[in-house]
Amino acid sequence: MTVIQKLLAALAGAQLLASAAVLLIFDLNGYNHMSGGFSWLVFAKETAGTFPFYIGLAGCILIMLGGLIPVRKKKRISVQESGQSLK
Repeated sequence: MTVIQKLLAALAGAQLLASAAVLLIFDLNGYNHMSGGFSWLVFAKETAGTFPFYIGLAGCILIMLGGLIPVRKKKRISVQESGQSLK
């Protein structure tokens, strides 16, 4: 990947994570109003497998791809290695 591709993958991942966070906050608000008691464990179990969960997971994967895949280096042609001389 080039530097630009890595940057775009990281930015897209950050955007997906931000939108997933907003959707999870709305879900948390709705869950808190509908139930008398609140449990993080029950909320996490209900959230797993929903749309915001998968959006956040995709964002994490894109950020990891942008950070872990090395930058592609261009091959340089050397005059000495090819056996050709400028003389």
